[in-house]
Amino acid sequence: MPDPTINLIPVIIAGVINMVLGALWYSPFVLGKLWMRSMGKTDEQAKQGFSGASMGIIYVVNTIASLLFAYVLAHIIKFASVNTFAMGAKVGFWIWLGFVVTTVIPGYLYESRPKLLYVMFIVYQLISIVLMAGVIAIW
Repeated sequence: MPDPTINLIPVIIAGVINMVLGALWYSPFVLGKLWMRSMGKTDEQAKQGFSGASMGIIYVVNTIASLLFAYVLAHIIKFASVNTFAMGAKVGFWIWLGFVVTTVIPGYLYESRPKLLYVMFIVYQLISIVLMAGVIAIW
């Protein structure tokens, strides 16, 4: 059941921060080319691998996931009575370390994925979650 005391404006802003940061992070201007090489794919293979419909589904799921993560993060920040950017960022760091790092690393290890992919993903998650938590906390 939704909590009426959670302000949805910072939740939406935090969700957008996550998506925009991800778009920039994995763009050719930042780490996109390295990310593609780490996966062993060329630009042509990536373009052929996704149809317009499948990309639309991916974007919808990503948007929902980003907003849901921000909403849950808002609850944690509320329960912790955090109201400064620095304290929100600290909460974000601990959430990242305790829940994201620890749940993502086994998959990368069991699937023998390149460690560079893990590092790129996990650093993106750190930056995103810390920013999201900081923004939610000051609202």
